Amino acid sequence: MIKIDPNSLVDIIRNLTLFGVIKGFFVVGLVMYVAFSLVIVRQIKSMTEAVEDEFNGLISILAWMHLLLAIGVMVLAIVVL
Repeated sequence: MIKIDPNSLVDIIRNLTLFGVIKGFFVVGLVMYVAFSLVIVRQIKSMTEAVEDEFNGLISILAWMHLLLAIGVMVLAIVVL
């Protein structure tokens, strides 16, 4: 069992800043957005398997670019913030 020192919890709470809370919300939001982008890629993959069209390749490329951009923004936010 992990023992947590109550004094360390108090120190963590005292050291919280508004910027830290906002940064946490941004990072959590961006992680959720990356998960959403992954869902988009999977949905487009199943759509292209079900529907034959000349634009399937372009749509797949756009979905992957969207995912990579979302990951890049998340990494940038973690580094900059």
